[in-house]
Amino acid sequence: TNSLLVRENGEHRETEEALRRTQEELIQAAKLAALGQMSAGINHELNQPLAAIRTYADNARLLLEKKRGDEARWNLEQIGQLTGRMAQIITQLKAFARKSSGQAVTVSLPAAIDGALTLLRIDSDQVVRDLPPEELFVLADMVRLEQVLVNLIGNAQQALEGCPNPRIELHAEATDEAVTLTVRDTGPGITPEHLDQVFDPFFSTKEVGQGLGLGLSISYRIIDGFGGSLRAANHADGGALFTVRLPRAHDLQEKSA
Repeated sequence: TNSLLVRENGEHRETEEALRRTQEELIQAAKLAALGQMSAGINHELNQPLAAIRTYADNARLLLEKKRGDEARWNLEQIGQLTGRMAQIITQLKAFARKSSGQAVTVSLPAAIDGALTLLRIDSDQVVRDLPPEELFVLADMVRLEQVLVNLIGNAQQALEGCPNPRIELHAEATDEAVTLTVRDTGPGITPEHLDQVFDPFFSTKEVGQGLGLGLSISYRIIDGFGGSLRAANHADGGALFTVRLPRAHDLQEKSA
Protein backbone atom coordinates (compact mmCIF):
# COMPACT_ATOMS: atom_id res chain seq x y z
CA THR A 1 0.00 0.00 0.00
CA ASN A 2 2.81 2.40 0.88
CA SER A 3 4.66 1.69 -2.36
CA LEU A 4 1.45 2.26 -4.33
CA LEU A 5 0.90 5.58 -2.55
CA VAL A 6 4.50 6.64 -3.23
CA ARG A 7 4.12 5.76 -6.92
CA GLU A 8 0.82 7.65 -7.19
CA ASN A 9 2.37 10.70 -5.51
CA GLY A 10 5.30 10.55 -7.90
CA GLU A 11 2.98 10.33 -10.91
CA HIS A 12 0.95 13.23 -9.55
CA ARG A 13 4.08 15.39 -9.21
CA GLU A 14 5.18 14.47 -12.74
CA THR A 15 1.76 15.43 -14.10
CA GLU A 16 1.84 18.76 -12.26
CA GLU A 17 5.34 19.48 -13.59
CA ALA A 18 4.26 18.62 -17.15
CA LEU A 19 1.27 20.98 -16.83
CA ARG A 20 3.52 23.73 -15.48
CA ARG A 21 5.95 23.34 -18.40
CA THR A 22 3.08 23.38 -20.89
CA GLN A 23 1.73 26.59 -19.38
CA GLU A 24 5.21 28.17 -19.52
CA GLU A 25 5.47 27.30 -23.22
CA LEU A 26 1.99 28.70 -23.92
CA ILE A 27 2.92 31.97 -22.22
CA GLN A 28 6.08 32.21 -24.32
CA ALA A 29 4.20 31.32 -27.53
CA ALA A 30 1.61 34.02 -26.86
CA LYS A 31 4.38 36.54 -26.21
CA LEU A 32 6.11 35.72 -29.50
CA ALA A 33 2.75 35.91 -31.31
CA ALA A 34 2.28 39.41 -29.86
CA LEU A 35 5.73 40.40 -31.13
CA GLY A 36 4.75 39.13 -34.57
CA GLN A 37 1.64 41.32 -34.56
CA MET A 38 3.75 44.32 -33.53
CA SER A 39 6.43 43.63 -36.15
CA ALA A 40 5.12 46.13 -38.73
CA GLY A 41 5.30 49.00 -36.25
CA ILE A 42 8.70 47.87 -34.98
CA ASN A 43 10.00 47.62 -38.56
CA HIS A 44 8.89 51.21 -39.18
CA GLU A 45 10.54 52.40 -35.96
CA LEU A 46 13.87 50.91 -37.03
CA ASN A 47 13.70 51.82 -40.74
CA GLN A 48 13.08 55.51 -40.02
CA PRO A 49 16.36 56.11 -38.15
CA LEU A 50 18.23 53.86 -40.61
CA ALA A 51 17.16 56.07 -43.50
CA ALA A 52 18.14 59.17 -41.54
CA ILE A 53 21.53 57.66 -40.67
CA ARG A 54 22.25 57.09 -44.36
CA THR A 55 21.40 60.72 -45.12
CA TYR A 56 23.53 62.07 -42.27
CA ALA A 57 26.44 59.80 -43.27
CA ASP A 58 26.29 61.03 -46.89
CA ASN A 59 26.15 64.63 -45.68
CA ALA A 60 29.12 64.11 -43.35
CA ARG A 61 31.21 62.59 -46.15
CA LEU A 62 30.50 65.52 -48.50
CA LEU A 63 31.18 68.08 -45.77
CA LEU A 64 34.48 66.44 -44.85
CA GLU A 65 35.54 66.55 -48.51
CA LYS A 66 34.84 70.29 -48.41
CA LYS A 67 36.83 70.70 -45.17
CA ARG A 68 33.70 71.79 -43.26
CA GLY A 69 34.52 69.83 -40.13
CA ASP A 70 32.11 71.49 -37.68
CA GLU A 71 29.08 70.80 -39.88
CA ALA A 72 30.26 67.23 -40.50
CA ARG A 73 30.62 66.74 -36.74
CA TRP A 74 26.99 67.80 -36.21
CA ASN A 75 25.82 65.14 -38.71
CA LEU A 76 27.90 62.51 -36.94
CA GLU A 77 26.36 63.51 -33.60
CA GLN A 78 22.90 62.97 -35.08
CA ILE A 79 23.97 59.48 -36.16
CA GLY A 80 25.09 58.77 -32.59
CA GLN A 81 21.71 59.85 -31.20
CA LEU A 82 19.79 57.74 -33.74
CA THR A 83 21.83 54.61 -33.05
CA GLY A 84 21.15 55.13 -29.35
CA ARG A 85 17.41 55.26 -30.07
CA MET A 86 17.61 52.06 -32.13
CA ALA A 87 19.59 50.31 -29.40
CA GLN A 88 16.89 51.28 -26.88
CA ILE A 89 14.17 49.72 -29.07
CA ILE A 90 16.18 46.52 -29.57
CA THR A 91 16.96 46.26 -25.84
CA GLN A 92 13.25 46.59 -25.04
CA LEU A 93 12.37 43.88 -27.56
CA LYS A 94 15.03 41.49 -26.23
CA ALA A 95 13.83 42.00 -22.66
CA PHE A 96 10.21 41.36 -23.69
CA ALA A 97 11.02 38.26 -25.77
CA ARG A 98 13.18 36.48 -23.19
CA LYS A 99 11.78 33.72 -21.04
CA SER A 100 11.26 34.78 -17.46
CA SER A 101 10.98 32.76 -14.29
CA GLY A 102 7.54 34.16 -13.56
CA GLN A 103 8.50 34.62 -9.91
CA ALA A 104 6.69 37.52 -8.26
CA VAL A 105 9.03 40.22 -6.98
CA THR A 106 8.62 43.95 -6.38
CA VAL A 107 8.21 45.81 -9.68
CA SER A 108 7.12 49.30 -10.68
CA LEU A 109 3.68 49.43 -12.28
CA PRO A 110 4.37 52.76 -14.09
CA ALA A 111 7.59 51.26 -15.51
CA ALA A 112 5.64 48.26 -16.82
CA ILE A 113 3.10 50.61 -18.42
CA ASP A 114 5.92 52.62 -20.02
CA GLY A 115 7.46 49.43 -21.38
CA ALA A 116 4.18 48.24 -22.90
CA LEU A 117 3.47 51.62 -24.52
CA THR A 118 7.02 51.73 -25.93
CA LEU A 119 6.58 48.30 -27.51
CA LEU A 120 3.16 49.14 -28.96
CA ARG A 121 4.32 52.52 -30.41
CA ILE A 122 0.91 54.06 -29.67
CA ASP A 123 0.27 57.70 -30.53
CA SER A 124 0.63 59.50 -27.18
CA ASP A 125 -2.39 61.67 -28.01
CA GLN A 126 -4.57 58.55 -27.78
CA VAL A 127 -3.48 57.63 -24.25
CA VAL A 128 -4.75 59.31 -21.08
CA ARG A 129 -2.74 58.32 -18.00
CA ASP A 130 -4.31 58.87 -14.60
CA LEU A 131 -1.77 57.52 -12.11
CA PRO A 132 -1.12 58.62 -8.52
CA PRO A 133 1.92 60.89 -8.02
CA GLU A 134 3.64 58.34 -5.78
CA GLU A 135 5.45 55.34 -7.28
CA LEU A 136 3.28 52.21 -7.29
CA PHE A 137 5.00 48.88 -6.68
CA VAL A 138 3.28 45.52 -7.13
CA LEU A 139 4.22 41.88 -6.65
CA ALA A 140 4.69 40.53 -10.17
CA ASP A 141 7.26 39.58 -12.81
CA MET A 142 8.15 42.60 -14.97
CA VAL A 143 8.32 40.75 -18.30
CA ARG A 144 5.03 38.95 -17.75
CA LEU A 145 3.28 42.03 -16.42
CA GLU A 146 4.39 43.89 -19.57
CA GLN A 147 3.03 40.96 -21.60
CA VAL A 148 -0.39 41.37 -19.97
CA LEU A 149 -0.38 45.14 -20.53
CA VAL A 150 0.71 44.74 -24.16
CA ASN A 151 -2.26 42.43 -24.64
CA LEU A 152 -4.82 44.66 -22.90
CA ILE A 153 -3.61 47.96 -24.38
CA GLY A 154 -3.02 46.36 -27.79
CA ASN A 155 -6.59 45.02 -27.80
CA ALA A 156 -7.84 48.50 -26.89
CA GLN A 157 -5.79 49.97 -29.74
CA GLN A 158 -7.36 47.53 -32.22
CA ALA A 159 -10.86 48.20 -30.88
CA LEU A 160 -10.40 51.92 -31.65
CA GLU A 161 -9.71 51.44 -35.37
CA GLY A 162 -12.19 53.57 -37.29
CA CYS A 163 -13.59 55.26 -34.16
CA PRO A 164 -14.11 59.05 -34.38
CA ASN A 165 -12.49 59.96 -31.03
CA PRO A 166 -10.06 57.15 -30.20
CA ARG A 167 -8.84 57.19 -26.61
CA ILE A 168 -7.30 54.72 -24.18
CA GLU A 169 -7.62 55.57 -20.50
CA LEU A 170 -5.24 54.09 -17.92
CA HIS A 171 -6.28 54.67 -14.32
CA ALA A 172 -4.53 53.33 -11.22
CA GLU A 173 -5.29 53.54 -7.53
CA ALA A 174 -3.93 51.81 -4.45
CA THR A 175 -4.92 50.59 -1.01
CA ASP A 176 -2.53 49.21 1.60
CA GLU A 177 -3.07 45.69 0.24
CA ALA A 178 -3.55 46.06 -3.52
CA VAL A 179 -3.05 48.18 -6.62
CA THR A 180 -5.82 48.36 -9.21
CA LEU A 181 -5.24 49.35 -12.84
CA THR A 182 -8.08 49.85 -15.31
CA VAL A 183 -7.62 49.89 -19.08
CA ARG A 184 -10.57 51.46 -20.86
CA ASP A 185 -11.08 52.24 -24.54
CA THR A 186 -13.72 54.37 -26.25
CA GLY A 187 -14.48 51.70 -28.84
CA PRO A 188 -17.68 49.69 -29.36
CA GLY A 189 -17.22 47.61 -26.20
CA ILE A 190 -17.70 43.87 -25.69
CA THR A 191 -20.87 42.20 -26.91
CA PRO A 192 -22.80 41.29 -23.71
CA GLU A 193 -23.07 37.60 -24.60
CA HIS A 194 -19.28 37.46 -25.01
CA LEU A 195 -18.41 38.94 -21.60
CA ASP A 196 -18.38 35.51 -19.93
CA GLN A 197 -16.21 34.03 -22.69
CA VAL A 198 -13.41 36.57 -23.20
CA PHE A 199 -11.00 34.68 -20.93
CA ASP A 200 -11.73 31.26 -22.47
CA PRO A 201 -8.80 29.75 -24.40
CA PHE A 202 -9.02 30.26 -28.19
CA PHE A 203 -12.05 32.56 -27.91
CA SER A 204 -11.70 35.50 -30.29
CA THR A 205 -13.96 37.87 -32.21
CA LYS A 206 -11.09 38.90 -34.49
CA GLU A 207 -10.76 37.79 -38.08
CA VAL A 208 -8.81 34.63 -38.86
CA GLY A 209 -5.09 35.38 -38.79
CA GLN A 210 -5.48 38.31 -36.39
CA GLY A 211 -4.56 36.37 -33.27
CA LEU A 212 -4.54 32.99 -31.55
CA GLY A 213 -7.37 33.77 -29.15
CA LEU A 214 -4.99 33.02 -26.28
CA GLY A 215 -3.95 36.51 -25.19
CA LEU A 216 -6.67 37.20 -22.64
CA SER A 217 -6.75 33.62 -21.36
CA ILE A 218 -3.00 33.65 -20.72
CA SER A 219 -3.16 37.18 -19.26
CA TYR A 220 -5.79 35.92 -16.81
CA ARG A 221 -3.55 33.01 -15.79
CA ILE A 222 -0.50 35.27 -15.39
CA ILE A 223 -2.31 37.72 -13.11
CA ASP A 224 -3.92 34.88 -11.16
CA GLY A 225 -0.46 33.39 -10.66
CA PHE A 226 0.63 36.63 -8.98
CA GLY A 227 -2.27 36.35 -6.54
CA GLY A 228 -4.26 39.02 -8.40
CA SER A 229 -7.35 39.16 -10.58
CA LEU A 230 -8.33 40.27 -14.09
CA ARG A 231 -11.91 41.25 -14.92
CA ALA A 232 -13.72 42.39 -18.07
CA ALA A 233 -16.74 44.69 -18.33
CA ASN A 234 -18.24 47.44 -20.43
CA HIS A 235 -17.80 51.02 -19.23
CA ALA A 236 -20.98 52.94 -18.41
CA ASP A 237 -20.03 55.59 -20.99
CA GLY A 238 -19.14 53.01 -23.66
CA GLY A 239 -16.09 50.97 -24.54
CA ALA A 240 -14.45 47.95 -22.95
CA LEU A 241 -13.05 48.11 -19.43
CA PHE A 242 -10.46 45.67 -18.08
CA THR A 243 -9.50 45.75 -14.42
CA VAL A 244 -6.20 44.34 -13.16
CA ARG A 245 -5.79 43.94 -9.40
CA LEU A 246 -2.38 43.00 -8.00
CA PRO A 247 -0.93 42.64 -4.49
CA ARG A 248 0.81 45.84 -3.47
CA ALA A 249 4.52 45.60 -2.66
CA HIS A 250 6.07 47.72 0.06
CA ASP A 251 9.54 46.11 0.38
CA LEU A 252 11.70 48.08 -2.04
CA GLN A 253 14.71 45.89 -1.23
CA GLU A 254 13.29 43.36 -3.70
CA LYS A 255 12.68 46.00 -6.37
CA SER A 256 13.53 44.80 -9.89
CA ALA A 257 12.50 47.88 -11.84
